[in-house]
Amino acid sequence: MTQLFNRYATYNGSNPYQAPATLNVIPHFEYHFGAFTPKDGMYGIIKALVKLAEELDIRFHYDQKVEEILYTNENKPKINGVKVNDKTYKADMVISNLDIWFTYKNLLKDIAEPKKLLTQERSSSALIFYWGMDSNYSDLGLHNIFFTKDYQSEFNAIWKDKAICDDPTVYVNISAKHIRNDAPLDSENWFVMINVPANKGQNWDQLIMEARTNIIKKISRILNRNIEKDIICEQILDPRTIESKTGSYQGSLYGNSSNNQFSAFLRHSNFSSKVKNLYFCGGSVHPGGEFLWPYCQQK
Repeated sequence: MTQLFNRYATYNGSNPYQAPATLNVIPHFEYHFGAFTPKDGMYGIIKALVKLAEELDIRFHYDQKVEEILYTNENKPKINGVKVNDKTYKADMVISNLDIWFTYKNLLKDIAEPKKLLTQERSSSALIFYWGMDSNYSDLGLHNIFFTKDYQSEFNAIWKDKAICDDPTVYVNISAKHIRNDAPLDSENWFVMINVPANKGQNWDQLIMEARTNIIKKISRILNRNIEKDIICEQILDPRTIESKTGSYQGSLYGNSSNNQFSAFLRHSNFSSKVKNLYFCGGSVHPGGEFLWPYCQQK
């Protein structure tokens, strides 16, 4: 039971042996209110928000990389717009959902960065295998967790050694169990994830190869069948690609870690005290993923 409830600290990339007990609000919301699946999957949330925004005459510019957040140089700097492909777009307000680290480092020129905040310990990351399985597994459900025998050693490997233990806890989500059309008939789509450290320059190619072998051995042993022969396609997401695809520094999933009782108060605020009308959102700023997640569950 302790291991089961310790699991919830990982929902915001934290170490259950260091994180505050406040994070127990997460299992409370999950077990009391339940979790829900959007009719069109997670992407359905994006489509709904875009539809609502467009009905309010909001225009989206896709595949446009912002190069700089612009501001006027008055007594107190004030937002002026953004620069995209050397073209200026005027704006009275800017909200950055990019990781706060890259917002300061790449988008805000000549604005002093909050060094203490940006150098805090980052949250953990994830190693994910997307497997197309050429078989059905009747003994598995929508959500499946294969626990390690030594949970504390697993987190010591992640947080102290910045590595992956030989017996990681493995989470397997098979959405086709709930939405049959998510995979071809007589096949399944496996989302296979383990917790890993943020990218500190480790040899990820080696770590991924070793982790893949250990995961396959573990699941095959527990299910008493060779799952590797059923893998017919594979994609991999690791801390390096998480950073390159999402702009999350070091591939951490929630910005700074929540491994102490003051972490929620030490997060960057969701507005700038230096530039008027500059706001921030996302897991790297206040209130952080640990409080946004249960709120979304309740709603």
